[in-house]
Amino acid sequence: MATFHSSLCLLSDHVWLGVLAAVLFVAGLGTAGPVVRHDYRPLMALPLWVVRLVLRVMGPNLPPLRTFALIFGFNCVAIFLYMLSGVLIVVPAAMAFLTGLHIGVVVLKAGELDLASGAERPPPPVQAAREGARAPAWVNFCGLLVLLLELPSFWISVGMGIGMARKLSAAGQYNLDVARALVTERVDAYLMIIIPALFLSALAETAAIRGNARSKAAGPQSQDDAEA
Repeated sequence: MATFHSSLCLLSDHVWLGVLAAVLFVAGLGTAGPVVRHDYRPLMALPLWVVRLVLRVMGPNLPPLRTFALIFGFNCVAIFLYMLSGVLIVVPAAMAFLTGLHIGVVVLKAGELDLASGAERPPPPVQAAREGARAPAWVNFCGLLVLLLELPSFWISVGMGIGMARKLSAAGQYNLDVARALVTERVDAYLMIIIPALFLSALAETAAIRGNARSKAAGPQSQDDAEA
């Protein structure tokens, strides 16, 4: 029976593969610049479509419960699939690179997404954390917390997917029994450690989005009061 300690050991065994996933992710981020600069639409279509769909579902007022549910649900499903994608051998490494590419494209095209959505929306927590002059300190802290929880969860999950692919690709190891054992131990770690981290990350991201929206809404009024 899996325990918290055994799940933690499983994650620690995949730290270096998580580092590899982080390197691939950063490589994808770096590739986003040339892709956007040369307007290579086949590589931009999917992430931009997903973000526009999310913006429509969330609505212009960004209700906190819906925002939290969408962030938490999306991250849980995506990271679960990344973690178990090792059954397809090369997919985890490819997904690490593509995720970095997609995030880079979304960040670089954020202005156009605002126009396409038809409503003003606050910048994501990463951008909010950079705008210290506009956002309260607790909003910046929440944005930083998102980075510290969500990115390592993604990297280590992809690392576990790469580790699964390595074990299954060994001679005679690609069979149902080995795959079932690898999946079981990863699901236990996912439920005990990764899900709580994603829950806290989604809370922090929702708070950062709401806090930054309020600070932007109060900004002009505060400036007018100061001038008066």
